[in-house]
Amino acid sequence: MDSTAPTGREVISTVQRLRSQRLVDLNPTVEQQKLVDIHFRHFANFWRNLYHADGLFEVIHQQRRAIVLGLVDELALPSGSHILEIGCGAGLTTIGLAKRGYTVHAIDTVDLMLALTRQAAKEAGVKDRVMTSLGDAHALAFPEGSFSLVIGMGVAPWLHSLNRAITECARVLRPGGYSIFTTDNRWRLNHVLDPVFFPPLRNARRRVRTLLERFKVLRVPTGPRPNKHSIRGFDACLAAAGLEKIKSTTVGFGPFTLFDVKLLPDSLGVRLHNKLQRLADSKYPLLLHFGSQYIPLVRKPRTQESGGVLALRRSVARCSAPQDA
Repeated sequence: MDSTAPTGREVISTVQRLRSQRLVDLNPTVEQQKLVDIHFRHFANFWRNLYHADGLFEVIHQQRRAIVLGLVDELALPSGSHILEIGCGAGLTTIGLAKRGYTVHAIDTVDLMLALTRQAAKEAGVKDRVMTSLGDAHALAFPEGSFSLVIGMGVAPWLHSLNRAITECARVLRPGGYSIFTTDNRWRLNHVLDPVFFPPLRNARRRVRTLLERFKVLRVPTGPRPNKHSIRGFDACLAAAGLEKIKSTTVGFGPFTLFDVKLLPDSLGVRLHNKLQRLADSKYPLLLHFGSQYIPLVRKPRTQESGGVLALRRSVARCSAPQDA
C-alpha cells in the first residue's frame, strides 16, 4: 500500500464517526454501500497507484486488467462503440479503452474516483471520449440496449445484490453485446490450502466468529466485507440474466498462508504465482479453477427469450452472493 493511503485504523475511526453522526443509514443495504464508498474514498490513492507497484496483490490485479483489455481486443468492436465501465475506480482501464478509440461511459459510486478518472483522461488526451457520472450498478441510469460492451472489473465482491446488478448489466447491453464482469473466486488455491480459509468451513467459521463477537473476544467488523463467489454460482447468475458464456479464465495464485500467516515474501510470491499461472494456462488447465480472479466473457443473445421464459429460467437458476467468513 502506498505511503499516502490511510491505515485501517483511520478508516475504522472514520466509519465509527459517521455512525455516531447518523450519516451511515441503519438500513443494512444502504449502510453496506456507504461503508464501501468510505473504504474506496479513503484508499483512492492506493487504487490509483496499484497498477504501478510490484507486490503480489498488485501484480495479480495488473494481470487481471491486461486479460480484460486483451478480451476487448479480441472482440474487435467498431471504433466509437459505446462501452460502460461500472466501478471505474481511478480510471486506468477507462483510459485504456478510450485510447483504443471507444466512447467510454465511466461510472462509480465515489466522486473522488470519478475526479481521478477525469484527470487521467485529460492527461492522456482522451477526455473527449470519456464521460463520467455517479452511478449504482444495481440501478443503472441508462436506457435498455445502450452499450456494445459492459465491464465490471472487481465490482462483484462489493455488491449487495449480485443478481440485480447482473440483470441491470444485461438490460443495458444491446442484443449481441458483450460483458466482462469479474469476481473473486471463493475456491482460490491459497484458501483451499489454508485451514483457516478452507471454503467448506465458511459457515462454521461464521458461527464461531459471531459467538466470539457476542462475548467481545473479537471486535465486530466496522468496514465493508467483500463477497467471494464460486465459479459455478457466478455462472448461474450470468445465465439467469440471459447471458451466454463464451469463454473464461482465472488469474492469481497467492499469497499463500498457513493459519493466516504469510509464508513467502512478495518477491518469491510473485515468482511462484507466475510459475503456477503459466502451468494453468498451458499444461494443467485444472489449475484455472483455483485462480483468485474469475474473468468470464459473456454475450447477450441477439434474440431474447420471452419475459415469461426468462423469468422461469431465473427462478430455476441458483444465483446467490453469500458473504465469505
